[in-house]
Amino acid sequence: MSTFHLSPRGRDSAPGSAQRPWATLAGARDNLRRLRATGKITGPVTVLVHDGRYTQAETAAFNHTDSHTCYAAATGASPVFDGGEQLTGWTVGVRNGRAEWTLDLPDVVKGKRHFRSLFVNGRRAPRARLPKFTPDTAGGQNVFRIGEILEPEKVGLTDGRDTFKPAPGDVDPVWTSLPDSEFVVMHFWVEERLPKPALNPRTGWVSFARRALFSLYDSHSKPDGTRDHARYYIDNLFEALTEPGEWYLSRETGRLYYLPRSGETLENTTIIAPRLHTFVRAVGTVFGEVGDRIDVNGTRHVRGLEFSGLTFRHADWYSPLAEKFFPSHDLLEGHDLPIGGSPQAAIAVPGALVFRAARDCRVTDCTVEHVGLYALEFGAGCRDCAAGGNTLRDLGAGGIRAGGSDLDGFAERHTGNLTITDNHIHHIGRVFHQGIGVLLGNAADCLVAHNHIHDTCYTGISLGWTWGYRDTIATHNRVESNLIHDIGAGILSDMGGIYTLGVQPGTVIRGNHLHHIWSHDYGGWGVYLDEGTAHVLVEHNLVHDTRDSGFHIHYGRENVARYNIFARGRRATVAVGKIEPGHYAASFYNNILLGPSESLYRSGYQGNIAVGALVANANCFWFPGGKLPPSVNPESYLKDKGTPHFLTFAAWQKAGHDQLSLIADPKITGGKKTWRLAKNSPALKLGFKPWDWSKCGVRPSNQHS
Repeated sequence: MSTFHLSPRGRDSAPGSAQRPWATLAGARDNLRRLRATGKITGPVTVLVHDGRYTQAETAAFNHTDSHTCYAAATGASPVFDGGEQLTGWTVGVRNGRAEWTLDLPDVVKGKRHFRSLFVNGRRAPRARLPKFTPDTAGGQNVFRIGEILEPEKVGLTDGRDTFKPAPGDVDPVWTSLPDSEFVVMHFWVEERLPKPALNPRTGWVSFARRALFSLYDSHSKPDGTRDHARYYIDNLFEALTEPGEWYLSRETGRLYYLPRSGETLENTTIIAPRLHTFVRAVGTVFGEVGDRIDVNGTRHVRGLEFSGLTFRHADWYSPLAEKFFPSHDLLEGHDLPIGGSPQAAIAVPGALVFRAARDCRVTDCTVEHVGLYALEFGAGCRDCAAGGNTLRDLGAGGIRAGGSDLDGFAERHTGNLTITDNHIHHIGRVFHQGIGVLLGNAADCLVAHNHIHDTCYTGISLGWTWGYRDTIATHNRVESNLIHDIGAGILSDMGGIYTLGVQPGTVIRGNHLHHIWSHDYGGWGVYLDEGTAHVLVEHNLVHDTRDSGFHIHYGRENVARYNIFARGRRATVAVGKIEPGHYAASFYNNILLGPSESLYRSGYQGNIAVGALVANANCFWFPGGKLPPSVNPESYLKDKGTPHFLTFAAWQKAGHDQLSLIADPKITGGKKTWRLAKNSPALKLGFKPWDWSKCGVRPSNQHS
């Protein structure tokens, strides 16, 4: 194996030796291409990256000619590839009695430069906005609510519009910066960014250059049939520049404004503006994607490209077009404007490190931080790739996204056999609030294990990208021993700790610890099997302290849930949203269900929970005081004759359920890392099999597999 060296003090014209190293990632790539082309090196190559800060203004693009190369931190080194530029030359002034720093950037006026992120002393600074929303529990309630919408009788999910009327007083006609702001609408399970608002001062209505895909309601109807309008905040508004720590960049004048926080001075403050969105783009060539004639199965893959021990820091975001990610383009017919965001999971947002048509590529022990997109993407055609031991934090979207084409797509674009383990993923969804910790869309035979995911605005781990009972690519995935907590922050609805979509034979969700999962409206489930989830095994999971139930199935069939603990779900312990005739959603046995909860079993919006939802037996129930709450059917379904709103446990058993189950204290000792059962627990006599959840989350580095 050949070894070369990289150092911030090197030169790309040097030979790449330890004494005369190369200077940049792109320079190392280009030198290796020349050496390989001339036959001076063959076989694998290691590039040792020495300590220091590597400034990076452009994406480093790799292709199949760059295969079998490992860029790894030298022993004891912590190299940083920095996509940002430190801004200096500030002028100190005063705004409304507070200190204000300004900096003129001529390239902004010329249209050569613009950025949407700013990082101050290692933190992401918020753009000036109203109200003062932040993507966390503390600031998530600081929002406006839409005042009026057009055709309010249209309540279909995709009846979105490009116009609405703010509530009186929320938008001021004198705001001159309004056309360069963005209205960020939060409703259902998405945020949508609506740019270039135009206010009609005579009518008070605002129109936008993009339309919302989803209707401008906050969520589905309430039990009384009413609906709240969607929430929103106004981002990048100069007139909202009022609080220390905020900033604003004027496209018109090129002037950058920053209001320093208490204790910040020009001498002790470092302000970084990003210059790129993506650090690495490693993409092979697939048949039909370029003009080159290659064999239909002759993909030129990127193979064996690795990054290890490196930090990638400071990158920006943009609003990508989301239309190509729709499961059905019928939803887009009849509209002449692009939509404001992804239909789910920030699926349109790419990674700061991108792999496509790649084989045996790896990102290990790296840090990706202060970026605007997903941290890492294994896209179409990636197989046998891995992400392990990474720290991914302060991310605009989510942590790791993976997936390729569906069953209708070209086989060379299928994605699978990925290993995603021992990553610490936290403080995500800072821009695209629907970003997910680990997103596996159309991907098969993947392992997602021992990751620690927390402080999100949406779901922790998501599997699948097909709605309903059609066959899917997403099969035989394993989600094991992950620690997932503080999920949701009350920002969006319809989310969970672990989420699945569609038919997924062979998929196992095992031994995960999930807790403190909180949605805005409905949702906030622990393990959430959504539309059409089938043939999934859910076992040995510890789920507690959720806004809704610990275990929820929207609708599905032939799933199995066993040996789990579901505790302290606020609305229920277990729920099935839509009960379908002809099959059961799941077999549910040998589980422990602990209160308090408002209800035991719960139906969501269609069907009688006692008829056709679950095959439930040999479970152990215990609520404070020993008395169980009733199981509940929705009021909207009571019009069906003979459907009770509440069912006592005796009525539940009379319907044929839980006849071997016990109401008994399972004698559990709850701890921060794991819960333990006493040796004489009655749950053990029922067949419950205990698990050691202290092993969830990131393992010590010497135990990484």
